[in-house]
Amino acid sequence: MEWRRLGHAEWRAMLDDKELRQVVGEDGRQYSVVSWALDDGDGRIRMSVAVDDGGWSALVPLVRDVTMDPVGS
Repeated sequence: MEWRRLGHAEWRAMLDDKELRQVVGEDGRQYSVVSWALDDGDGRIRMSVAVDDGGWSALVPLVRDVTMDPVGS
């Protein structure tokens, strides 16, 4: 939700950067959250976020993608 509040220009500024955070989930476990933005062509930017708990899920983390076009939708 944090990235959805930002506009296209802010997403563009994140291109080719990766961010790693350690967060504690509602279940009390620690999770690694990696986010990055990629140029998806035609002005679109794809934001990807991968989450794992450091166990078996680190081999195949949960990944979600959101795409924003130049007009911000």
